[in-house]
Amino acid sequence: MRKKIKKTVLALSLVSCAAIANDTQSLVGIEGGYSSLSYEQNIPYNNDTYTLGSAGVKVGAQNKNYRIFAGARYYNSKNFDYMTTFGVELQYLINVSPAVNCFIGLNAGIVNIGFTRNNFSRTISDNYYGGDLGLNFHVAKSIDLELGLRVMDIEAENTQNNITYKFNTLVSGYGSIIYKFQMD
Repeated sequence: MRKKIKKTVLALSLVSCAAIANDTQSLVGIEGGYSSLSYEQNIPYNNDTYTLGSAGVKVGAQNKNYRIFAGARYYNSKNFDYMTTFGVELQYLINVSPAVNCFIGLNAGIVNIGFTRNNFSRTISDNYYGGDLGLNFHVAKSIDLELGLRVMDIEAENTQNNITYKFNTLVSGYGSIIYKFQMD
């Protein structure tokens, strides 16, 4: 599974570099959102969903039809000591009008989770992959407002003393303010 994700990230990087090589704008964004994370544990059996707030930053580049971002996000929840993601997103832009783009994309990266259960400190560091879609509004020449939905398939687990915690899918609704500028 890890080899498959590494190959996917490499392929996304190569394709995106070629896709955005001409007429490129640089991007810097800040993001805030609300997420749900599904999990299960085996003893006692429990299948539930955590809700989390998130904040993040992302940097990238864009041409007429493609964007690529590298991003980092912190998720805040009373259920975790910490939860972070670091990854890349490749998005295809559909130019609906001069004021709005729709986008659809792929994402991949690493999720890190630290939590304490039953007097044991537990950590998870695993790969994720998924997709995203949304709307990108051109508020000004150099400012965009983005509203999106991101889905990440985590499939991470931690086992200690025969108790296993599995984290499955992270679904995030988010808003971003993106500053666009030309690098010369």
